[in-house]
Amino acid sequence: MKLFSVKLRASKDGKHISGAERITPYEKINTVINQLYHRLSRKEFDSINIKIDILKEQPLLVEKTLPVVNMNFKNHREANKWAIQIIQKQTGLSEEKIKQLIDLIHFGASPDRENMRGAMIVDLRGNRLEKNRSRGVRTTDVDYLDREKIIRKLKEKCFTERTADALALTTKNMLHSDIIAEYCISDEPDYLTGYVSTKEAYYRLTPLKEKGNEKGGRIYFVKNGADIDKIYRFLEEKPVLIKDVDI
Repeated sequence: MKLFSVKLRASKDGKHISGAERITPYEKINTVINQLYHRLSRKEFDSINIKIDILKEQPLLVEKTLPVVNMNFKNHREANKWAIQIIQKQTGLSEEKIKQLIDLIHFGASPDRENMRGAMIVDLRGNRLEKNRSRGVRTTDVDYLDREKIIRKLKEKCFTERTADALALTTKNMLHSDIIAEYCISDEPDYLTGYVSTKEAYYRLTPLKEKGNEKGGRIYFVKNGADIDKIYRFLEEKPVLIKDVDI
């Protein structure tokens, strides 16, 4: 069966503000475009770009997502302390260095102190390795084999479609042997839930950012000596479909 990658990107005044994507068979392309447009239209925009590409290779099929662990904290400071401890355990980086990197995400990680379009890549020495510090690396071409079934399962556990998207993306990230941990917060000022992922689990943390903060982004922590070109190739080009969620 031929599958297509459908991507919608919204922008305002030339600045990227939101994006969404799916992997779908040909006969569902129109339905998927309408669904994605409905999501993006909640934000103020002056341009939406639609890109449809046939997948050039068969997707990697994954049985289940990372296990979901839901955690609540008194405030974002307590949540970030816990996040730093988990990342420190996985990477061996000092807590001070991890905090410095996380602060970049909370205050703007690109050279102009705005949000990066993609993720930072950081090795176990604390060096940033992304090819472009404004763009970073983007994880794309990942979805669920039966998305409707997954959404139903998540909603039964009081999760949302946003959780489905984040869970799929980070599950793909953790498939790469050189990526060992991830930190993420949304750039939406009123969405305070973020996450830390390792090979073992997806830790959904609330609140991980301060209310009203428009900054956000991701950090991918990778092994020393990781082949950055191969990481980019896998994250941005290798299609992945996930069969089920581990909840």
